[in-house]
Amino acid sequence: MKKNKYIYIILSIFILFTTSCDTKFIETFNLLENVDYQPPKLIYIESPTHFSIEVVFNETLASKDKSSFFLDNQEKTNYRIQDKSLTYFQREELIPGDRHEIKVKVEDLNGNSTEIESLVYTKNNNPAKLLISEISTKGTSTNCDKVELVAVNRGSIAGFVISDGFNDNYKDRCILPDIYVNEGDFIVISFKNDEKDYLLSENKGGLSSNNGCLLLLDNPSYNASVMDAVIYSNKTSELSQGFANENTLNIAQKLVSLGMWETSYPLSDSAVDTTYETSTRTINRKFINNFFFIDSNTNEDFYITVTKGATFGDMNNTEQYLVD
Repeated sequence: MKKNKYIYIILSIFILFTTSCDTKFIETFNLLENVDYQPPKLIYIESPTHFSIEVVFNETLASKDKSSFFLDNQEKTNYRIQDKSLTYFQREELIPGDRHEIKVKVEDLNGNSTEIESLVYTKNNNPAKLLISEISTKGTSTNCDKVELVAVNRGSIAGFVISDGFNDNYKDRCILPDIYVNEGDFIVISFKNDEKDYLLSENKGGLSSNNGCLLLLDNPSYNASVMDAVIYSNKTSELSQGFANENTLNIAQKLVSLGMWETSYPLSDSAVDTTYETSTRTINRKFINNFFFIDSNTNEDFYITVTKGATFGDMNNTEQYLVD
């Protein structure tokens, strides 16, 4: 009897410990009844086609009558639940790159419910391939901070994102509209108010002048893929491996881990050098004839062009700034 008492005390302490921990990492069960009391957890939301939205959870869901789905504040019934996913369908095509608000309520097989409110962007199923071709990070009131993209094959740019960080860690970005581009077309995004007919970033706050990262992402979600990236620095700071702040260093290190940039120590040594950049001496990507742009994911892909050599919206100026 005394031995059983000790076992009961140990079991009680174990139950108390597990139920007080972060439920993000530990599933909670009634150990005596083996019943799941944890609600379904969201794994991801995506738009796999122009006509559907899929919401996936970590466990099998109960029947459809235990759930609800709202799209842009309108309740929808044309969805199905199968195993761990809820999939919404509609006859009319969702515009590629468009943002939608969704609200989902589901239950698992034990009656535990969860409610999710989130944004989803319609998938671009005919994507162009783009590269970052020209950058101005030291803009003025007459020559604003800008980024130029070039299309290296044709397709839609709907939902692509040009940003100064990842979608869960950025200061400013531009989500590109549903535009079809051909090989050799240029797209220019201004990160400040600009009188010219450019696309505009969301916050119009300008880019970091001396140390930063620019990312081209395939969609605005937190798990987007990086299509292209540039890391730049004037390499003068003694902090954060030359980037002056930890956030820029963290973004740069993540790009390296994804194979989107070469590594070095300090990491700023492998960045594009912005020391001699100005509002008209811009960062340009190297190219060979017929729009064949160099893309080795290194600082060797770029150069600083000559004074007044900026060519946003047109082919890059091949003249390079030479230090006296």
